[in-house]
Amino acid sequence: MISKILLVILSSSFLNASVIIYSEPPKPWEKALTARYVIHESDWISIATVSSIKWANSHPFVNIKSMSDGPKSQGTGVPYLFMTDLDFSGADLQKDSRCTLMASLAESSYCADKQYDPQDPRCTRVILMGHFEKVDNTTAEYTFASNALYSRHPEMKTWPLVHNFYIGKVVIEHIIVLNDFGGADMVDLKDYYNANSTMFGEYNKIS
Repeated sequence: MISKILLVILSSSFLNASVIIYSEPPKPWEKALTARYVIHESDWISIATVSSIKWANSHPFVNIKSMSDGPKSQGTGVPYLFMTDLDFSGADLQKDSRCTLMASLAESSYCADKQYDPQDPRCTRVILMGHFEKVDNTTAEYTFASNALYSRHPEMKTWPLVHNFYIGKVVIEHIIVLNDFGGADMVDLKDYYNANSTMFGEYNKIS
């Protein structure tokens, strides 16, 4: 049984408002499932790269990117991004593919509804460390990734062709979850990918 239902209203205006219903996140001890849940429910992430700007002297650089790991209820756990080399982060990743992503439930209304500050450990955050690579546009993965991104971010289809956007993904190497008091936890990659959508049960989006 679902203990509580959260209503998240996503709209650009009152006229096209739509209501999406989500269940509570997984339990605090379900670390791998929590990581998958947060990544799947997040439409954007913070991305940290090693700056390629000359005056920045290789300082860390942070940006926000729209993201999708798959269409709703079809999450893969793989973060797909729509990128251009004209962007600071895109230029950085061309020179050094290492990056770190962070997603947080503060993005939704969950933490505010619970009166959790975004820095409160119970306002779950997931950190993914790895390296970025382009997705081959002749593959089935590219077709899936395109659908994953366009289904959540339809505006991407209208972005200027002259910017040479392409689809990339983060190949995850390390996963950190902070979802309760007592410190962060490392999540094994195998456990993360095994916690697929068939395991979500009551945590899936309710249609």
